[in-house]
Amino acid sequence: MSADVKFLTIEDVADMLQVTRTTIYNLKKKGLPYIKLGKNIRFNQEEVVNWVMSNTREVTKEKE
Repeated sequence: MSADVKFLTIEDVADMLQVTRTTIYNLKKKGLPYIKLGKNIRFNQEEVVNWVMSNTREVTKEKE
C-alpha cells in the first residue's frame, strides 16, 4: 500500500463533495466504496473520486 493513501471520515467526504452527512450515507447505500474498521467507517480518497467520476451523468440539452 502506498504512503499516499488517504482515508477520510464521513465528515471529510461530505466536506470534499460539499454535501451533507446524510447524502454520504445514502451514497454509501448506492455503492460508494468504504472500509469498516470496527465501528468506524473510512473512505479511500482516490476510490471516492473514481466512484463519483464514474457515476456522473452528462446533461443533455432540451429540444427547442
